[in-house]
Amino acid sequence: MLVRKPAATLSWIDVDVGGDLHRVVFSGLGTDFGQSIRERMEWLSGPGDGLRQLLIEPPFGEPSICVDLVTTPVQPGAQAGFVIMEVMGYPFFSGSNSMATACALLEGGYIPIDTQNGTQCVRLETPGGRVDAHVKLQEGRVEQVGIEGDEAFVHQAEARVYLPDVGAVSYELVWSGGHYIMVDAERLGLSPADVSKPAALTLAATIVEAVQADFDLLHPHLGDVGKPRFLHWMWPERMHPPGQWSGVGGSYGHPGVLWKCPTGTGTAARLARLAHQGRAQIGACFQNTSPSGAMFEASVLAVSSVGDYPSVHTRVVGAPSVAGAVTLTLPSSSPALVGRDLDWLFAENQATFIAPTLD
Repeated sequence: MLVRKPAATLSWIDVDVGGDLHRVVFSGLGTDFGQSIRERMEWLSGPGDGLRQLLIEPPFGEPSICVDLVTTPVQPGAQAGFVIMEVMGYPFFSGSNSMATACALLEGGYIPIDTQNGTQCVRLETPGGRVDAHVKLQEGRVEQVGIEGDEAFVHQAEARVYLPDVGAVSYELVWSGGHYIMVDAERLGLSPADVSKPAALTLAATIVEAVQADFDLLHPHLGDVGKPRFLHWMWPERMHPPGQWSGVGGSYGHPGVLWKCPTGTGTAARLARLAHQGRAQIGACFQNTSPSGAMFEASVLAVSSVGDYPSVHTRVVGAPSVAGAVTLTLPSSSPALVGRDLDWLFAENQATFIAPTLD
C-alpha cells in the first residue's frame, strides 16, 4: 500500500543567464543509484514529466524558464549530475543551464569554493556526458562561467523543407547538445526585432514541425535523441580581426519560446557551422548576440570528429547571476497538481535529494 506524505517540499536557486531564468532544483527527488543520468532523464521525460510541467507552467513558472534538477553523478570525477528540463523537453546538454548549475552549486554552498588565481573548475555530468565549467569568482560571487561540453558538428548541410505559404526554406542541421535547425533570417525577411513577434514564432513552429515530419537521423554515439526542437535564427557574421567573428542569433524552443539569451548550444552551433564552411579553425571565436542584446562568446579549443562528422570542441562563456532562493511546500491537495500525475512526489519512501559528495 502506497503511504502518502501530506506535503512535498522542493528547494531551488533561480539563476539569471542572459535575461533567462534557470531554476536549479536541489531537493524533492530521490536518486536511483542504479540509473545513469540519461536513464534518470528518460524516466523524468515519461512518467515523471509532471515535475517539469509544474516548474515551467503557471502558477509557479512560465514556458521560458529552464529547470536543472541536480542529482548524484555517476562518472568518476564528476561533482554533480543534472537533468535539464525546458519547454521543448529534455536536452542532452545545454550551455546556459550548465552555467546556471555551476553558479548555484558554488554560491549555494553545495560545492566548496576553492579557487586557483580566482578560478575554479566545476565538474558536471549531463545526460550527454561530462561538462567542465570554468568559473571566475570574486569575493565568493560568480562573475563568469566558461562551459566545455558536447562536441558540435554539422549533421546535415544544405537541407531544405517546403512550407505551403512560404515556399522552400533552406537550413542546416547542427548538433551541439541538441539538434538545431539553423535558418538565415534575412532570407525570410526577418529582422532581429521581428523574431519575438507572434508571426515569427508561428513561422519558427511551422519550420520545426516540417523538419520533424520525416526526421530519422541518429546521433553517431547517442543513438536516438528525438526530433529537433530548436531553431536558431541567424543574421550575417562579420569578421574583425581575422578569426574573430560576431553576429546576431536568436534561439527558439518549440513550442513558442524565443529565449532572451542566444543560448550556449546555439552559439556553439554557429561556430561549428563556421568551421564546417572552413571559416573557423582552432583559436577562432564567435560573439553571438541575441535580439534582446545578451551576448555569449564561443571559442574553438580543438577539432575532432563524431562518427564520420568533423566536429569542434568549444568553450562558451557567459555571466550567470543568482536571482534568489526558493523553498516551495506543496500540500498533496494543491490544485497545481491536478492532471500532472505527481503522486510519486508524495510517497513516504521518496528520498530528499542526496547532495553531491563534496571534495
